[in-house]
Amino acid sequence: MDRQRLGERIAVFFMTMAMVIAFPYIITMLLNGRATDCEQQLKEIHTGRDVIVQCEGKNTLMDVEQYIVRVLPGFVNDTAKSDVIEAQAVALRTKIYFEMGNDTVIDAKKLGMTYYSDADYVSKYGSKGYRQIKRAYEQAVLDTLQETIE
Repeated sequence: MDRQRLGERIAVFFMTMAMVIAFPYIITMLLNGRATDCEQQLKEIHTGRDVIVQCEGKNTLMDVEQYIVRVLPGFVNDTAKSDVIEAQAVALRTKIYFEMGNDTVIDAKKLGMTYYSDADYVSKYGSKGYRQIKRAYEQAVLDTLQETIE
């Protein structure tokens, strides 16, 4: 085998490997979109006000803004316009802050709101559409970040 053929085979091998690695990533991005953008932004927010949520048998401390995304499905329909979802996010934040008073932490049980885990989102909206719906709720929270009704 001459050098040119060996070089061509090596090039084909590396291109095939690149496609094998890139193909699943591309398909995932096409199916899910950039689902983690809003979620990642919310994870980085620290308002200094937290909610204690019991998940899978253990207590988890979560920022109020993240918590609002998890309770919004219980208060506003997923087919509502974005400004309606935003208004509900502001109302929920106001209620939570009111219940907290001067405290910086509150137990979710005291709030009496239904918490939606990812599994709950899937069971309510289906496995195909829940990410898009959750993203709409996340965007509403981000767009109204820390806004409350005076």
